[in-house]
Amino acid sequence: MVKIFALVNAEVGKAKEVLSELEKTGLEVHPLFGEYDCIVIAETSDLKTATAVILDKIHGITGVTRTRTLVGAEI
Repeated sequence: MVKIFALVNAEVGKAKEVLSELEKTGLEVHPLFGEYDCIVIAETSDLKTATAVILDKIHGITGVTRTRTLVGAEI
């Protein structure tokens, strides 16, 4: 399993709309204060599927301007 944490920036004034669209994807989404507007947490079967989630379900949303993705580690 691959767990990803995507920190998401939205266009100025579009954070609510982006958050609403992200919630429609079925992914775990939490709004944030500070440098990022929200965090998306997803668990996928492999890195290829994680990449698809990032590109299709997150980057595909109008108003998303930037993401920073962290991949969970097993220690």
